[in-house]
Amino acid sequence: QSCTSEFSGFLLYKELSRRIKDQNPLLAECFAHMARDEARHAGFLNKSMNDFGLQLDLGFLTANKEYTFFKPKFIFYATYLSEKIGYWRYIAIYRHLEKNPESKIFPIFNFFENWCQDENRHGDFFDALMKAQPSTVRGFTAKLWCRFFLLAVFATMYVRDIGRKEFYEALGLNAREYDKYVIEKTNETSARVFPVVLNVNDKSFYQRLEIIVQNNKQLAEIDQRDFNNVIKILFKLPTFISNGYQLLRLYLLKPLSSKDFQPSIR
Repeated sequence: QSCTSEFSGFLLYKELSRRIKDQNPLLAECFAHMARDEARHAGFLNKSMNDFGLQLDLGFLTANKEYTFFKPKFIFYATYLSEKIGYWRYIAIYRHLEKNPESKIFPIFNFFENWCQDENRHGDFFDALMKAQPSTVRGFTAKLWCRFFLLAVFATMYVRDIGRKEFYEALGLNAREYDKYVIEKTNETSARVFPVVLNVNDKSFYQRLEIIVQNNKQLAEIDQRDFNNVIKILFKLPTFISNGYQLLRLYLLKPLSSKDFQPSIR
């Protein structure tokens, strides 16, 4: 999953570099450098999977991946958050393993410090792009979109990581504590450029995420039952509605203004 994510970043940056080469050569060069970083990450992960008898055909993704148009500001929001949350994920694991080297279960973790700095620089680049075009982060609709992307990224990561908590346990980490730390630091970092951020310290924030985690377990159990697809959908419908309701309540939580945001001291 990480390999395909990194390679998707390579495809995005490469395409952006190609399309703006004539209009803005300097910006095109910046995207080309970031594409190089993402390609290196994807190749590194793909090479590492050889140790487990696995390898992805990245050339197949290049030839068959569908391209979808998004407005530039949406690319800025999503990619900025992707890079920044990637930084906090990698640096948290690196710092933990630095203190607990016995939990370093694979050599790839030796390179996480340099890797995470790539992610951090990419995030800073998109920070600069948004500040250079203030309209992307100003106004009522920008606040709504920033909240949407923050919630989408945080909820997806939390639910996904709890679902594969065994991986983090193998590293000596508690998946829930790890995700809460990453969410808190990413939210804090986002306040430097986004007009609003989420109130992740509200007592209901993680309570609602935990309901979604439990709902997803129920969905997985339904998938394992010997029912036809129509019956499965009917059984899943109340759970889908519950997930939608929890996400809506999380979205409607009063956000924190970045101007008044007080970062935690850690």
